[in-house]
Amino acid sequence: MRKDIYELTYHTEESHWWYVARRRVILSWLEDSLAMVGRTASGLRLLDYGCGTGMNLVHLAGMGAAFGVDPAPDAVAFCRERGLENVMHARSLAEIKVSDLFGGEFDVVTMFDVLEHIPDEVAALRRIRDLLKPGGLLVMTVPAFAWLWSGEDVVSEHLRRYTRASLTRVLREAGYETLRMSYFNTLLFPLQAAIVLWNRSLRPNSMSETMVKPVPVAVNRVLTAIVSLESPLLHWVRFPIGASLICSVRARQEPDKTGVRP
Repeated sequence: MRKDIYELTYHTEESHWWYVARRRVILSWLEDSLAMVGRTASGLRLLDYGCGTGMNLVHLAGMGAAFGVDPAPDAVAFCRERGLENVMHARSLAEIKVSDLFGGEFDVVTMFDVLEHIPDEVAALRRIRDLLKPGGLLVMTVPAFAWLWSGEDVVSEHLRRYTRASLTRVLREAGYETLRMSYFNTLLFPLQAAIVLWNRSLRPNSMSETMVKPVPVAVNRVLTAIVSLESPLLHWVRFPIGASLICSVRARQEPDKTGVRP
């Protein structure tokens, strides 16, 4: 991702409606996922891979010992400005020495809008399995639907967008079982889709612009409230469409030589 986008993120992710509401959805989803496997959202060891400029990591720290890794030196520098010390730079997952730098495996690994940046997504997900404790959770978000490709994908240097089917296929190939998966960013989806298609058709220059832009305070509050409604709704429903996907998975148990699962 470009340095100017990291700088924009650093200065906006604490208050901009997109980041605030998304974070509420993610944290609620994570708590529900932990409850599904009999865990509480406290006393955990968490790793946020692709932690960006660190605001998600600040909130994850409320659940336990939270560590961050990012392949971009600029992102790590912004985390340091935010006062985060448990953050390291690693150009790839293969460089992470968990036992040496972070003291062991993790109960939870998060990847929020990260997988779409990685060329070999399956290899990366397999490496994440090595970082998880037995039964540990991987919680991810990714952008949805290739036809929603916009300037945001360009400036963020995305390689792909996903559907539920394509993400499920990648996770299965990497050795995971899916516990929960849903589209989100759903309540504003018609508006988001209309803006993307309008810009792509009539404003070709928008394909080099981020869609995260300042809005009036009152509008920011309204948009935050609308998208935040998805947080309680996802307790009960799985949205069939949305601009993003969220999922919780864990490593699939392999059968022993007798064919019986341990």
